[in-house]
Amino acid sequence: MFKTSIFDKILTHKGSNQYIVANTYLHILGTCPEFLKQYKVSRKAKIWLRIRHCLVATINIFHSIFNKKHYPTQQENVSIDILFVSHLTNKSQTLQGNDAYFGDLPSQLLEQGINSGIALINHAKVSNQNISSGWKGNRVYRFVLSPSLDFLSEVELYFAQRKSKKKLRFILEDLKIGKELTRDVLRHHLSSSTLNSLRIAKQVADIVNQTGVKFVITTYEGHAWERLVYYYARKVNPNIKCFGYQHAAIFECQHAIKRPLSSEYNPDIIFTSGLIAKDILEQDQLKESEITCIGSPKYSIPCAMTNKKQVCLVVPTYIVEECLSLFKFSLIYAKKHQDQKFIWRLHPLINFERLKKYSSIFKELPNNICLSESALKKDIKDCDSVLYRASTAVVNAINAGLKPIYYRQSSDELSIDPIYQHQQGKEIVHNQKELNLALNKAIDMEAKQALQNFAQDFYTPLDVQVLKDAML
Repeated sequence: MFKTSIFDKILTHKGSNQYIVANTYLHILGTCPEFLKQYKVSRKAKIWLRIRHCLVATINIFHSIFNKKHYPTQQENVSIDILFVSHLTNKSQTLQGNDAYFGDLPSQLLEQGINSGIALINHAKVSNQNISSGWKGNRVYRFVLSPSLDFLSEVELYFAQRKSKKKLRFILEDLKIGKELTRDVLRHHLSSSTLNSLRIAKQVADIVNQTGVKFVITTYEGHAWERLVYYYARKVNPNIKCFGYQHAAIFECQHAIKRPLSSEYNPDIIFTSGLIAKDILEQDQLKESEITCIGSPKYSIPCAMTNKKQVCLVVPTYIVEECLSLFKFSLIYAKKHQDQKFIWRLHPLINFERLKKYSSIFKELPNNICLSESALKKDIKDCDSVLYRASTAVVNAINAGLKPIYYRQSSDELSIDPIYQHQQGKEIVHNQKELNLALNKAIDMEAKQALQNFAQDFYTPLDVQVLKDAML
């Protein structure tokens, strides 16, 4: 894929350091059109980006004046054996015992005498009040990371990153990188996402230092912050073991998750959510990291394949453009074919009220379109097919016998199909005519069974013993 080899050379250059690895522009996570937009912006947009980065940095420094602690915690002065680095994506998680990404692994370890903690990246900006009232009485320690460090640390962070631009510029010159790409890389060196990657890693390292953590495990998708967590944790404790947990789908053209960096930035072991991901990663060049299947909380037993009504479940990702793309595509069809019903479902990170601000399509929806507020299992039960792009909800759907229909916007678009390895029983559509054929095409029992078998390898049962063996 474009630029990946160049970026890899920058990241692994002998002059590279943690501040350069922090540059999120150099980590190409995938091929989602919305993600790739940052690599194709106009000159005017680039000027605005530079202004925005300065504004965000200023706001964070100002916020840090009132931020007395790096992170609000549930407990003080605790000793932890293993620290999970996870994500807080909505307020309802504070009422749940199990983690949204690691499931009941922390609780299972605790039952076997291994103290666990969970450091949560606060994507949903859940307030300290909600945090303190949530998880009350839970024996698994929680640490919710702050959006900024303390004032002095925030100032030091900014100037250290600014100073490292000279080293980055030298690397770009040494590699003979073109002027335009050089400007783009340098422009993102002080971006809000780059600085945030460093904040996350420094806070996790602080927790490691205060609690005596012996093992740290992060979600693993190829983000800069993951690599920095391993680096800074090893700075605190050179003997610490670092694990990465691949919990989401690995797409066909996904890059950052598959390539190694210098050893201090790589996990010792990569745990996968299923056998499909294990096979993908073993085929790539991740020679320094052991790859082991641990399973996933998303695993479910195959459902009985019954005859259902003509209802199609539409499952976009949390990205606004992806939601509108799938919804508009199915809306055009729904208006012409009243006998076909669609259930529009959203990712937990977005809601319909927010989405309505971006489009007028929600004002007059036909009766054969339903906006779902139900659980995924119920929506799947009410459908016979699923229209998707990058959402892994398609795995749950095919596990229940639904016919998968992948919407590819153009023939030259890079694939973002999470089940790209499997073709039997799947339809790929580009337009309304092909969607009509796909929705009305019967899927036989052999194809349904093959899809279910694939889903069973995509997510396997979560096995705590695999993690315990790695901790020996």
